[in-house]
Amino acid sequence: MDKSYERVEFGRRSHRSRNIGIVLISSLIFVITLCSLSIPLSQNSNFPLNTSNISGPFEQLFKTFTNLIPAPPHNPDGLCPITRKIDPRPYLYNNDTLLEILTDKKFQEKSREKLLGAVRIPTEVYDNMINPGAIKSHKKLYELEPLWENFEKLHKYLEKTFPLVHKHLKVDKVNKFALVLTWEGSSDKKPILLTAHQDVVPVQKETIDQWTYPPFEGGYDGKYLYGRGVSDCKNLLIGLFETIELLLSEKSFKPERTIILGFGYDEESDGTGAEEISKFLVSKYGPNSFVQIIDEGTTGYSDIEGLKVILPSTSEKGYLDAVIELYTPGGHSSVPPDHTSIGIMAQLINKIEEVQFNSILTNANPLLQHLQCVAEHSPTIDIDVKKSILKAHLDQGSNSKVVDYIIDDLDLKYLITTSQAIDIISGGVKSNALPEHVSVLVNHRIAVEESVDIVSRKLLSQIEQVATKFNLGIIFNNKELKEPTINGYFNFTPTMALEPSPVTPSNGGSWEIFTGSLRFLYEDLVGSTNETIIASPYVEGGNTDTKSYWDLTRNIFRYEPGINFKGGNIHSVDEHFILDSHFYIIAFYYYYLQVTDTLADDFFFT
Repeated sequence: MDKSYERVEFGRRSHRSRNIGIVLISSLIFVITLCSLSIPLSQNSNFPLNTSNISGPFEQLFKTFTNLIPAPPHNPDGLCPITRKIDPRPYLYNNDTLLEILTDKKFQEKSREKLLGAVRIPTEVYDNMINPGAIKSHKKLYELEPLWENFEKLHKYLEKTFPLVHKHLKVDKVNKFALVLTWEGSSDKKPILLTAHQDVVPVQKETIDQWTYPPFEGGYDGKYLYGRGVSDCKNLLIGLFETIELLLSEKSFKPERTIILGFGYDEESDGTGAEEISKFLVSKYGPNSFVQIIDEGTTGYSDIEGLKVILPSTSEKGYLDAVIELYTPGGHSSVPPDHTSIGIMAQLINKIEEVQFNSILTNANPLLQHLQCVAEHSPTIDIDVKKSILKAHLDQGSNSKVVDYIIDDLDLKYLITTSQAIDIISGGVKSNALPEHVSVLVNHRIAVEESVDIVSRKLLSQIEQVATKFNLGIIFNNKELKEPTINGYFNFTPTMALEPSPVTPSNGGSWEIFTGSLRFLYEDLVGSTNETIIASPYVEGGNTDTKSYWDLTRNIFRYEPGINFKGGNIHSVDEHFILDSHFYIIAFYYYYLQVTDTLADDFFFT
């Protein structure tokens, strides 16, 4: 080939490249201009961009640019980067709806009555109720366990109150009473799962006259809404229904991403409802098939050392009920041994309580990152405590100081310590008969760094010490470890065993979009403060229905939009909450579902 010709061709290619380059640069400038309006960095946009108006050749370029490149956090090199605030208004087809949810009195009165209507249906659950799936017909089940009929009444109430949800979403009833509602998306994006539970803790009849309003009628005093389950968690249940009903009524939101609502029926007892929902979803979508799961948990934000901090729980402690029984020979109480079985069990209980679990704080525990957030950003924290916290992940001496600091606060102590509580004991039948059987239940909430096996081995060691002293046998989990003797034997059965949960990543896209969206809620939408609200991970001391959903995604948040206030009397007399919290739920999910719908799956796993 002639070199001069080659040079001409090169020149022509260069010329075309320059033209293409100019077009691409112009397009990029256009996209960047759009992104400057739509990527949520602005707090006070008077003319927010509605991305639904973007079409034509720039639409895909816009979506690719905005969806795959997460906005970088503030101070990204710190131990606790502050996530950027997500302004959702550019993503919404109707910004006026947010104002209506939060300020319109007629809307709020109707919303309040919808919630009270659900509270008036007493969906109480007790431990050891018959599993709904164990009985074929509803009629027979209600004869054996009448309380289950209230769940059918709740379902009928939901159908009547939220007709659009039941018309447009696919409703599956799993194991009779667990609800799975599916709003099918138009694309193959991974679905999002929002959850709550239908059941409530029972009300003791002896306490009903102590309630300000009857627990299953409820009431409103102008600020607080009262009733059993009003905050745990029928507010979330009804808030999610209201959100979807609202989106459907406006007829503008057509989700690309499938939205699934999952509502168990026995979170306050066995959790079989969530287990059945999980099996149903895994069989339909497969493992690791969801971008996010959001359930009940911490709420609002807390004031800590001069900071306002959002605390989504990214982990929860494990669980173990240890049932320890002692069988010994009986006889007349006029001729007793030196120690009856009750006396022997008392010695074991004393040994168990004398030896507490060690308090451990490692990088595996989200509480360490929470403390680092406080230390890094607090204007008031003690300087020595600050230094120790910021070095706790590197220096053993500093770590020990932080542990000492934590265990002085009982609420914090058990976020780094396995708890043990002697909750139930029984034994003996008559005053003149030696007890032949005694049992004790020891409840444990297992720290992130420990396991069911560690807890079981501690108890076995202590049982063995007492068994040796009194020449007793040992049976553990139906296996004979030490042959029963003429004096009797211990039978130790671990029940309700649950390992500590996997930890949700507190960096990357899923954390950024969730906490950044919450910042907008509290700072701009409902707040009147110019303060930056930071977000840090936290540990759930108890367990929610998410314990059944670990196979579905690594991105699980236990958090509820609302107002954090001391009190509330959850599980107790006069359960109540600030009614405005309910509207926060509706407003947040109204825009959050629209924002997350625009994002590519890759964003959530970066």
